[in-house]
Amino acid sequence: MKRNFLSSLTTLESIANKFDEDEISAKTALLYKMSKMALPETDYILRYHDVLMFLCAYPSNANEKQLVEKELKRITLYAKKVKNSKKPLPENEGLPFTNTVTRFSPDFLKWLDQHPDLDVTFDSFYNASLSLNDILNITLPAVLKAETTASLSNEDLLELLGIKPDAYVPFLLGQLDELKEWPLIQELFIERMDLYVTLVPKNLQFSRAYNRITANEVYHHKDLLKHFDHVQLINQPLPTVHVPSYDETQALYKAIKNSMALMVREIDPTTFMQQNSMRLYALERGLTFAIYTMVPIRQLPLETYFGCTFFKNGIPIAYGGIWVFGKMAKIGLNIFESFRGGESGYILCQLIRVLKQSMGVSYLEIEPFQIGLNNPGGISSGAFWFYYKFGFRPVDAQLKLLAEKEHRKIKSNKSYRSSTKTLLRFTESNIGANLAAKIPLSVHDIANKILSAIKKDWQNNYALAKEKAITTFCKKVSLDVTVLTENEKRILEEVALWAMAYKIENKHKLQSMKQMVSAKTKDDYAYQQLLLHFFE
Repeated sequence: MKRNFLSSLTTLESIANKFDEDEISAKTALLYKMSKMALPETDYILRYHDVLMFLCAYPSNANEKQLVEKELKRITLYAKKVKNSKKPLPENEGLPFTNTVTRFSPDFLKWLDQHPDLDVTFDSFYNASLSLNDILNITLPAVLKAETTASLSNEDLLELLGIKPDAYVPFLLGQLDELKEWPLIQELFIERMDLYVTLVPKNLQFSRAYNRITANEVYHHKDLLKHFDHVQLINQPLPTVHVPSYDETQALYKAIKNSMALMVREIDPTTFMQQNSMRLYALERGLTFAIYTMVPIRQLPLETYFGCTFFKNGIPIAYGGIWVFGKMAKIGLNIFESFRGGESGYILCQLIRVLKQSMGVSYLEIEPFQIGLNNPGGISSGAFWFYYKFGFRPVDAQLKLLAEKEHRKIKSNKSYRSSTKTLLRFTESNIGANLAAKIPLSVHDIANKILSAIKKDWQNNYALAKEKAITTFCKKVSLDVTVLTENEKRILEEVALWAMAYKIENKHKLQSMKQMVSAKTKDDYAYQQLLLHFFE
């Protein structure tokens, strides 16, 4: 029986992303056949689950989708049945009723600890480099601090304090909350204590199979869009942006954060999401693109760090980080593993399309990790050539010439493949795609200019340069520092140094910069529009 199941599974995996008429029929027949087989007590279930997830996102027709949903339900019932047996399904894979053992930042962990669909339990202080004695000596009330000087192990100290194992997580989160005014210290402490937790689902909702948003209409595939005019797509007018209602936002917020937890991922815009910043684009072929930003206290001072999530027929299939500054953006896009045989290039170009048309971005860069730096998967998959196909080229001039030479070899010899050594060389530089004639100013350029000015004009006295820059800027734009919030003062410092380093005297530009100080802490989209106006 196992052999028959494996044979059918292997065939289904090989044709899941194919859409000829015969292959669509074959997928339906295989799904029906496998639905009559017992699920094997092996890792084959994970493989089956993942191919079902792909078919759920990229269904050929309504009948296939129905069969897929029935099989996901069958896996769910099986997972619930074996949950506490000697052979439960693999952990850390986001399968229904299976545990996830991992660690997260204090803010994300706090959100998970209040999650209605799961329990968060203590697992271990896996490889702690900082004793709990040292941490609690800072956070505990003075009357209890004597206990932290006895050099007890973490567990012994907690026992002495009367904390039971099932209360470890809420207790430690409560102690870290004493440091909420110093969030970076919070994160350092939880990292150094190496607190691992177990996420235990209470129901099927906390699983990759059922973590979805409502899809108003299911898109059925007759093909996969692998070859298309990417320039035409990027310039195709966007649908109207949708600002979701409160209920829609709550559903999106939960689905986005669940998708990261289930895949043991975390990025700042997801963890520190500002919920009312959510914007949606209902794109073609069943794609929904969500973009969002962070709460002001966590946001970067000059550029803006956005997060994004792609949904396919309601299922989260990709996430990314976007660092935007005027016409410049750095991007990182990650397709979840189950969906990498789909329309990855199309998804990338949809991201570029949104950034160009909604944010005015004309130049994009990707950092070396995405193409293989300290990322063997990026090398083995030839990620460099994936991005090259859509207009990205090495920023370094010598590497750009090497890439052109390699590309000519590939075009002239279909069997030619770049060596691992060559692909690793490409990771020595960012890669960029220029959608206009000119490469715009970046935050890196501004930082270098500021450092140069401080070195030349202020003999590296940063404090004095900052004070003078703020005083001069406020005088020029009639800005009263005393009425600013702490976040606004943080932005003012950067803006004033920028104005000083570039010797900006134009009154209109200075007024735009004054508006930036306030806008950056209230509305990152409005701030981006001010930057575009400034650089016109």
